[in-house]
Amino acid sequence: MTDLRTSGPTPPDGAAVVPRVRLRSPLGVWPVLLPVLAITGVVVAATGAMRAWPYQEWVQTSAEFHQQNALTAPIAAAAATYFAGRLLPPSRIFALPSATRAGRQTVARHLGLLIGAFVGAYLLGLLPLVVVTVSGAEYGGPDLGVMLTGVLGLVLATAIGYLVGAVTRTAMTAPLSFVLLFGATALGSGGDTFSALAPVLHIKPVLGVVQSTPFVVYRLAFLTASTIAVVWATVGLVRRHRANRRFRGSGLALLPLLIPAVLVVPPLLSKPALFAYEAETPSVCRAVNGVEYCVHEGHRSRLGIMIAATDAALTRHGGSAPFTRVYDEALRGRPVNGTDVWRAQARDTVLWVPVQPHNPSESRPVQAVGVLSGLGPCHQLRGTADPESVRLAGDLGRWLDGTAAPGNVFTGMPDSSVQRWIAANGDRIAGCGLTPETLPGQ
Repeated sequence: MTDLRTSGPTPPDGAAVVPRVRLRSPLGVWPVLLPVLAITGVVVAATGAMRAWPYQEWVQTSAEFHQQNALTAPIAAAAATYFAGRLLPPSRIFALPSATRAGRQTVARHLGLLIGAFVGAYLLGLLPLVVVTVSGAEYGGPDLGVMLTGVLGLVLATAIGYLVGAVTRTAMTAPLSFVLLFGATALGSGGDTFSALAPVLHIKPVLGVVQSTPFVVYRLAFLTASTIAVVWATVGLVRRHRANRRFRGSGLALLPLLIPAVLVVPPLLSKPALFAYEAETPSVCRAVNGVEYCVHEGHRSRLGIMIAATDAALTRHGGSAPFTRVYDEALRGRPVNGTDVWRAQARDTVLWVPVQPHNPSESRPVQAVGVLSGLGPCHQLRGTADPESVRLAGDLGRWLDGTAAPGNVFTGMPDSSVQRWIAANGDRIAGCGLTPETLPGQ
């Protein structure tokens, strides 16, 4: 509502009077400002750990645009319900049933304000993460389609919250909208079943994997169509406020909601594939002591770290390794040596190392030690292995990665003695069959 007022001293006779125009809302600034601050604060706080990663991946930053709907969408919905519940009842002096703008113009002005403010706050909260990713990512760029699903998710949540306020005509149902949207985001984070319908996914892609194009396209179409349907229904419902009718005939106004109801069915009958391998997976490789090391180009700064850790364990082991290639997990979708043999199937000679910014384990030879010490085979026995054999395999693993404590059975033994023992007991180590009687010097 526009309020034209003049202020200041009375001008002298004959002087022009220039009124000051102040835009005022019947509710004041706080019903919009508080959720704006909450949305920005939630996103900044939730992405703080990501901003501290040693490097960034665009695929994860892009996904964060929809993952942050988990709490912000319920906040936006509750705020929109409060806003509509306070402004739409025809008993309000500023929303009389006889108002000529009741209907499309009212909804457009209200939702324009709410959506603009909430989306702006959302993007502002994500801006620090984007800035860090621009400077810290080593490969690729933003996935605009994936990012747009998050923005549309917040827009839809705001529209749904406004519709709830229009239906109930009271701000008291704001908690209902919060619970409703929180449940909707929880559906997407609970598994694949509702992933095509809710912005929040139960798992985020990592480098080397992308959200599949059909999946993203369907999500964009569903969120867009649902937003249009919700706004359409809200306009029809608000128009009925002119006659001060609460429920009579409201079913006709809500008919557009059949559109998202129909679109819900296809992905429930046939769940789409969420992720696909990258079409191109460029790699950076280096051979050291007869072992080929390769990482995704987006992890090129980690190659030297991975080589140093793994080669140190191999050197300490002293014998021939059961693998000749150490590959970054992000390369699983790339053929070996340009052939049709996929790396995921070359398990006999390839050691896969997960290189991930949120868990930079490549600085320790975890996977190599698991193979060389027999600890990996022990874990594969799923609890049927001899506990003593598991303990000894763990001691050997810690000796191999240089973290053996004073209580370790291999502590204090000469490296050459342990290496000769490893060479003579390769089968026992590989089969999780170590016993105290087989230890060096026994």
